[in-house]
Amino acid sequence: MLEDLLYEVLPVVGFAMIACTAFVMIVMRKNTKDALIFCLFFAVSDLLSGIGTLIDGFYGVMVTIYGTTVETISPFDCLTRAVNIPIFLITDYLHLLLLSAFAIDRLIQIMFPVSYGKIYPYFLNWKLFILLLFASAGLSVPGLAFPLESRFNTSVRVMSQCRFDEVVGEEYYLKHILTVQWGPIVCIGALSLTIILYCIRQTKHKWSYNWSEETSTTKQLFGTIFIRCFLSGLSVHVPLLLIARTTEGHELIAIKDHIIRVSYWIIVIIFQPLWHVLILNSFQSNVYSLFNRYSANTERKWQSANDPPEDVPAHLDRHGSPNPFGSWYSMTGNITGEAGVPVGNERSVSFYYQD
Repeated sequence: MLEDLLYEVLPVVGFAMIACTAFVMIVMRKNTKDALIFCLFFAVSDLLSGIGTLIDGFYGVMVTIYGTTVETISPFDCLTRAVNIPIFLITDYLHLLLLSAFAIDRLIQIMFPVSYGKIYPYFLNWKLFILLLFASAGLSVPGLAFPLESRFNTSVRVMSQCRFDEVVGEEYYLKHILTVQWGPIVCIGALSLTIILYCIRQTKHKWSYNWSEETSTTKQLFGTIFIRCFLSGLSVHVPLLLIARTTEGHELIAIKDHIIRVSYWIIVIIFQPLWHVLILNSFQSNVYSLFNRYSANTERKWQSANDPPEDVPAHLDRHGSPNPFGSWYSMTGNITGEAGVPVGNERSVSFYYQD
């Protein structure tokens, strides 16, 4: 059964999402003083999605192994059993809000570069992320209306797998998926306006001399948000086209939400470090410094008991010439001394213990 296989794959996808987002957070942890902090915002949002994916996968495995897949329960019971449902609601809106905030940030930077350079430290911080998190939680409340209203209605039942589209209701799900589908496209439209304004400003020197960012940084940040918007829209539109051409009653229709989400998780979240490396120079340098932190200076600053004295030559052979093999100070011996042919001036140290 395709759905059973899907639930076995979801924990692996969830672990991969958490690993990739944790890597991005470690690499970009110091970039909190400019617009690159959006990379950390997206990483935290993706980390929450990864946790929700793990919960979803393990819950599905538990139901398919120890439960019965034909059992029906109340949508309200799914909120207490499958806590990934509210997590997915919040992270869906949080991702769209972050895309919008990043696109608006780029638009303001292009239109008012001097003012942007003065005010961005006041709003580009973790307070903005917390505000967007609470806003996304507020936007997700209508998605809980259907399970709450049907709590005492015994005629409303859903499958025990607690599929997202069944729990929130088909009417709300249609609005929700349209928002997720077209939100990134709207952001691409705003970014297109931004790039047009940027090109116009570059035509005359007096319009571009008062830039508050380095040109390379502006281009990299624009490329980062554009690629994420493009891949987010692509990862939703392609599965929807596939599902739209599927005959009614096919198993793909039942797991349509999972198909869309897995596509988004793999293309956008798991591959995120890859296109960060290709676009962001700061990400590349941070990765290099992370993996080469202890290889820059390998000179040993300490002295071992096996090291010969610094006043060389101090170890001479039987002919009075410097002997490069071993040291009289070695704990394991040397070729011409303790461990080799005696030369007449062997030294030994003995230790005695007496009760």
